[in-house]
Formats: sequence, C-alpha cells, structure tokens
Amino acid sequence: MGPGMPPPKRGGGGALIAALLGGGLVIIVIIGVVVFALAASSGKSPEEKLATAATGLDSARAVGLKGTFGGSETLTGELNVTKGGRAMGPVTWGGNNVTLLSADGKLFVKADKAYWEREISSADDQFYLKSGEQWGRLGDDELDLDFKTQLTPAALAAKVRLAKTSSVKPIETTWQGKKALKFSTFASTIYITDEDDAQLMRYEATTPRVTLDVTPKDAGDASSLISDMRTNMGELKDSFNGSARPSVDEWKKGGCNGNSGCTVEAKIRPPYDVEKPVTVDVRFRITAGTLTGRDLGNCTTRITITGSDSQWASCRVTSGAWTSWAKSTGGTFYKHAEYKVIGATPAEVQALQNGLDSE
Repeated sequence: MGPGMPPPKRGGGGALIAALLGGGLVIIVIIGVVVFALAASSGKSPEEKLATAATGLDSARAVGLKGTFGGSETLTGELNVTKGGRAMGPVTWGGNNVTLLSADGKLFVKADKAYWEREISSADDQFYLKSGEQWGRLGDDELDLDFKTQLTPAALAAKVRLAKTSSVKPIETTWQGKKALKFSTFASTIYITDEDDAQLMRYEATTPRVTLDVTPKDAGDASSLISDMRTNMGELKDSFNGSARPSVDEWKKGGCNGNSGCTVEAKIRPPYDVEKPVTVDVRFRITAGTLTGRDLGNCTTRITITGSDSQWASCRVTSGAWTSWAKSTGGTFYKHAEYKVIGATPAEVQALQNGLDSE
C-alpha cells in the first residue's frame, strides 16, 4: 500500500467557519450601518419642522391663545380665535375679569354692574344696568388689536414661515416640559415642538405686542368653541352700547297741565359715529322744583333712528307722585332724558351668527 493521504488539518474547518462568521459579522455590521443611516436621514431639519408647524396652522379651524395681548390696552387671559378672525374668551382687562367677544368688526364685553358703572362715564342714570353680568358693546377703537389680520391660524402660520428667513440659528430648548426649537427674528420669537410632527407652542411679538402660548384646535374642539360662540352671540339681543351718547336736541312744550299725568316729548339726536339704523330706549324722568328735586315718575319708549337727523320720542308719565304733587303744590318741574342704546339689533345678532357658518 502506498503511503496514506495526510489527514486534513483541523484548523481548515475552523478557518472556514471563522471566515463565515467573519462574513456574517461583516454583513451584520453593514446592515446596522444601513439601518442607522436610514433612521438618521428620516429626521427633519429645523427648517422643515418649522414648515410643518406652519402647514398645521393653515389647516386649523381655530387656535387657543393664552397669555398677554398688548396694544393701547392690555389683556391677560385665554382667547380662542377662529380662522375667520372671531375671538372669544375670559380675560382680565384693566384689572376687571370680563368675557370678550370680537366678531365682524364689533367688540362686546360681558361684565358685572360695577365694571359698567366705571366704564360708562356719564352723569345720566344707567337705568338699564342690573345686578349680575351683562353684555355691552364698546367702540371699535377701545382695543388696539386686530384678531383677523394678526392672530388667526393663517396669520400665525405666516409668522412661523417668516421665522425661516432669520439668519439666527434656532436654539434647542424646552417649553412647558417639552423639547422645543426657539426661532428669533427682529420682530418675534417662536417656539415649536422639536419633533417631526412639529406644532407652534408659543408666539411672542412686538407688533402686535403679545406673549402667548398657542394651541391649534382639532376639528372637535373647534366645533365646540364655535357652538359656544354662537350661543353667546344670541345673548347680545339684550346688550347695550356702552360708548354711545345720544342727547336731546329739542324739548316739546306742553302736555303736562293735568294732574292725571304728563306727556313728555323730545327730539333725540343720534349718537355720534354709530352704525345706522340705531335703536334707543329713551327714559323720560320728571323732578319737582329743581334738577335734583323729588322724583315725580318716569316712562320709557323705544325709537329707531335710521339716519343722521334727530327723531322725536314721547311717552306719558303717570304716577302717584305726579298726581299728588300736581294736586297739592304744582309749580316748576324739570324733564330729564336717559338712554339705553341697543348694542345689537335682532338683524345684527342674526348676521353675527350667520357669519359662523363660514368657520
């Protein structure tokens, strides 16, 4: 027999296995690198997150704003602003807790009697003020803040996009316990959540002067707040205009010769700079002897003034005080006129509510 074949080296199989394992390790490493690279490439840049936050605001029906609203007057509180620029919510205004409603160029406030007595600077008796809260209308210039152009979801989206043009790099920070990116421009500071599905968290600006936490509203929340707004608009049928000031243009003589009563008639000049037609409740009051003399009674009538010309209003005072005074002493008496300018006519209330259909 010839010499036998040399036995295979034990190390050969081991080397092959090692090579396979080595190859497997290489494959595993390559897969790991690929997975890591994909994960890293899926994260959005700060600018992309900013764009995402702006797009989210564009599609929002409303936005919740909490903080300080500046201007000639400063408000602190929470307002919901719809995409159409209608705003409502509880705020502190001039140290008073009120509910604000701004819609279609009209400004209303719901507040207690003490607030309105301070707000309405007039010597007239505000006979229509009652205990509890009431809606009153203020002049459009009372609040130097245009919700429609400055604080709607779309307006905020534009501010967010503008932050993208800033040469200042965003800062990684936190806001209300969440990771955030802070973008600063000359006119504003914006915080968005530091995540791919980014949202606007906070907006600070000099024009308008605001510092606000921001919450975009989903469809359900937006529907609820718009429903609340519709309900509050319905209450405006009982509101008054706290900034309107009618006056007497001319008193009509006569009508008060008997002791059974006194017909009072006067030509009422419409309040300045108020939309027409304007409805006014006129309360005529009579005092004995002097302007501050004993009250002899009152009566109330309603007129609607359609233009700039004065309009006659009249009603008859019949009271025991008048009859007693006329029978016993009589003499000089004085007529007074006090006014409640209606804050919103039924047609205006309906128009306000109809406007919500577009929201």
